[in-house]
Amino acid sequence: MYMGELLNQNAPKYTRLKISEVSNNAITLEPENTLLDVRNTLLRYNISRIVIAKNGKALGIITEKDISRILYTEPQKRQFKEIRLDEIMNKDLIEVSEEKELKSCAKLMIENNVSSLLVLDEDRLLKGIVTKSDLVHSYALHYANRKLVQDLVQKYMTKKVLTVGPDEPIQIALMLMTDNKVSRVIVTRNRRPVGIITGRDLLPISLLFGTGIDGHSWHVSEQAKARRREQILIPSGIKAIFLAMDVMKYDPITITNDSDLSEAAHIMMRNRISGIPVVDSDNILTGIITKTDIVTRLASEN
Repeated sequence: MYMGELLNQNAPKYTRLKISEVSNNAITLEPENTLLDVRNTLLRYNISRIVIAKNGKALGIITEKDISRILYTEPQKRQFKEIRLDEIMNKDLIEVSEEKELKSCAKLMIENNVSSLLVLDEDRLLKGIVTKSDLVHSYALHYANRKLVQDLVQKYMTKKVLTVGPDEPIQIALMLMTDNKVSRVIVTRNRRPVGIITGRDLLPISLLFGTGIDGHSWHVSEQAKARRREQILIPSGIKAIFLAMDVMKYDPITITNDSDLSEAAHIMMRNRISGIPVVDSDNILTGIITKTDIVTRLASEN
């Protein structure tokens, strides 16, 4: 029962924690490294973003979401090993000092629609990185003993959920993720979640980008490519070969809308996921709760 009061009055004041208490060392690559290096590093360290740096100075960042965008929008003329990072990295970096409080960082992330902030020392050299995962992890730890009505999943979940069918080409999933600037789509059958596709699930097939089968290129004439640009829903290459069911994670973890937000945070951290489908008593999809939603809750904390 939600009584609208703290059960543990002695819990630490979460929002007053400093970035230095939750940030991590940033995994970096250099501008001359390639997109293949990013793909391999993301998988090796099980992370979702790479900072591009040189001589201790942060220059850009590349995320799993960027790889999804490239898979969908870029012509398949080059393989990942041929694409340098200084060509494609995002240079719009949001930087903070180690003394910044978590609530302020949460607000910065929401206001700038980013999932990470770079932590710089007093000489403006890269000290570390703080991500939504770091904020959600701290939320799970420090808000676990709260029982507040305003912390229910239903208050912060996103009700408009992007979905695809299991037998739809991944072109549709890529389009939805790119056009809506999200990191996942839910795979449904009869309005029930049967799978989930994230940027991480697309990394294995990204090796096929810019290649052909048995040495034959997937590319067509310039005239045909122009027609495809006008009809972007027509899949080609790897987008035509793979279906949602080929790359999705089956039987996704779900949560109900009357669950506590800290429970959702615990599930995300325990399972290393960033979004949970929300279902009703009949397992019908009613929404999705993500790390962004939890960070939004933090940003609004009094």
